[in-house]
Amino acid sequence: MIKAAIFDLDHTLFDRYATIRVLVPQLRKHFDLNDGITDEYFIDELSYGDKHFVHKGWQGIYNHLVSKGIFKTVPSFEEYTEIVLRHFKHIAVKYDFSIGVLKELRERGYKVGLITNGTAQLQYKKLQMLELTDLFDEIIVSGETPFEKPDERIFLMMAHKMGLSPDQMMYIGDHPMNDIEGSRRAGFVPVWVKTTGTWIFPEIEKPELQVETVEEIPNLIDKINHR
Repeated sequence: MIKAAIFDLDHTLFDRYATIRVLVPQLRKHFDLNDGITDEYFIDELSYGDKHFVHKGWQGIYNHLVSKGIFKTVPSFEEYTEIVLRHFKHIAVKYDFSIGVLKELRERGYKVGLITNGTAQLQYKKLQMLELTDLFDEIIVSGETPFEKPDERIFLMMAHKMGLSPDQMMYIGDHPMNDIEGSRRAGFVPVWVKTTGTWIFPEIEKPELQVETVEEIPNLIDKINHR
């Protein structure tokens, strides 16, 4: 019996690609781009890099942008990361259904939680911009703990906070290692959200439960509980 739905944030409740569309015009002000690089081209290549490389870190995204000739003056990886992170503190776009899904789950009697990697300052700022802060029973940001996903201890910390056993909890996220394998090892029921559309960890078994967006989660839990 599933009694709680625990979510990842980025690519799960936070629409990274809609955010990139807003982000790119701001990035133009800070980077020296090659002639002819339009916002649409930059958006397309940044989105492609994110979809194919984000699960193994930002270095792959940066390398992709450099290889596509985005920059006239190529910034260092450190400079690129600092500028992008600075803007992520001010720009975040939620999926249209994020608030409704969280409210619906609570109305149906399920507990709702969030486990996200990152610094407390950045992740809580995102939650504030996304208007999601008050919709969770419990929130764990890795920057406030000794652990981060995929360490199973951060998932077990949530189970303890909720007062539930791990097998009563579903974890919903997009990252094969951090979200799916990490929560699986902790005994949660993992659900892969296919927002990036890429599974770049062939050594990790895909979970039985997969959804296109979290909009499917309330009915999925009801279906599992009524088998």
